[in-house]
Amino acid sequence: MNYIAIDFSLNSPGICLYNDKSKKYKFISYIKPKTGTKAEQALQEELGILKDVTIVTQPDFTNDENYSGTELAKVKRYDRMADEIINLILQDSYPGDSFTIAFEGTSYGSKMGTNNMIDMAAGAAILKLKMLKMLKPDDLLTVAPTTIKKFAGKGNMNKSQVFDAFIANTIDDKSLLKSPFYARVKELDCGKKIPKPVDDLVDAFFLAAMISAPALT
Repeated sequence: MNYIAIDFSLNSPGICLYNDKSKKYKFISYIKPKTGTKAEQALQEELGILKDVTIVTQPDFTNDENYSGTELAKVKRYDRMADEIINLILQDSYPGDSFTIAFEGTSYGSKMGTNNMIDMAAGAAILKLKMLKMLKPDDLLTVAPTTIKKFAGKGNMNKSQVFDAFIANTIDDKSLLKSPFYARVKELDCGKKIPKPVDDLVDAFFLAAMISAPALT
């Protein structure tokens, strides 16, 4: 079984894959161009070299000659994003195995505006529809952020605390200990600001570990 966990956003979707045959995690980031500081961008390039990480920079949709502020242009963007994300997943999936897919649900305590939330929901809906058609998953789940945090340690953890739980491997995940991504991230001195796309990939990891938990033993 290919377990696919998605921390969805329009600017930096984070995806974690786990396969119960290979017993390995893979991490995918589909990130907006020039996201973060120069140091973060340098880290993104470094992470992309790791054998269990794929980092792909999105097209610059705002400079695309076909882009405009219309709703049609937005839908075309979401459609293209979905195709590219699914292709990345297929490249890193175990061939021939079926799929279980989970999305992290929206955190309604987040500070994004109503329009941004609507746009993100639309992008996620198009991705889910295309996944149903192209991947034909056995299951498609939406999991509340508090449920994922409880699995990691505690339901009210903030970003820094979730990151600390990842570094400490609070769920005692033996497959994670073999991950080059995990080894590199353990070396980071982040403080309270977790760099992009590490924060998204960490969230996706805990979701992947949760939905694949019966396969971990």
